[in-house]
Amino acid sequence: MTKYFQFIATLLLILATAGQTIYGQTKTITFRNNLNAYYSETRSKDTLFGFRFFEPRINEIALNPDATFEFWSRPNVSCFTWHSYKGTWKKNKDTLFFYDDYQVEENDIKATYKRDIKKEFEITFKTDKGSILKNKNIKIEYEYDYDAHIDSPEIIFSLDANNSVVISYKDIPNLDKLAAIRIEYLLNYTEKRYNYLTENKTINRKQGDVPNIIEVEFVERPKKEIVYRTIRAVVKNNTLRIVSNSRTKTILPDYYRDIEFEDSYSLSK
Repeated sequence: MTKYFQFIATLLLILATAGQTIYGQTKTITFRNNLNAYYSETRSKDTLFGFRFFEPRINEIALNPDATFEFWSRPNVSCFTWHSYKGTWKKNKDTLFFYDDYQVEENDIKATYKRDIKKEFEITFKTDKGSILKNKNIKIEYEYDYDAHIDSPEIIFSLDANNSVVISYKDIPNLDKLAAIRIEYLLNYTEKRYNYLTENKTINRKQGDVPNIIEVEFVERPKKEIVYRTIRAVVKNNTLRIVSNSRTKTILPDYYRDIEFEDSYSLSK
């Protein structure tokens, strides 16, 4: 029995230290490239509000001895713009493989839009399962064009017998600047639904009038899928280069952008 416990203890020790021998190191190894981490704000028509606030490229790649990694983007604008990715890694000769995953989820609100000649918004609510909407209060906020610099008023409305809210145009301040309508609804004691109702490409940029007949469907149990990502890199002469970036396909839409890397990264001494 004593030999058995000694064997188990030895096995656990091997498993606990296995990650430390993957790259032959006992501490974190870091590759860096800060090429796009520091720069001044620049005016651009392709970015929100006309300014590019930070580059999304990865500046730092850290290989931990427990076979986990961290990718960091630390633009020199504000720490609030920093972001990171974590996962596991393995090495095969001069090639590194990085593995991580993330979840995509079905939109929990769907909306359809129509127009008629009425001078009012008619917004009707239902669930995809046909459940009774017991909560009759809904919070509505008007979202205006950004350049108008108008505060967004927030109002509590009550659903009528048809689970609808009717809002006359004359009751909406600055209607000509309206870009979207934000709704917030407590579906049950634990689940809140909120979204912006608009056909404009950006919720605070008016590109056209919001359609006045809107049907909102609350999805009670949104579908979920896991996306598995594999990133391959090659290390030569203490320089790391990303050579491929792939992820599994999903049935649900995957709006996550690819991780963006610099051309190469140098080993930090």
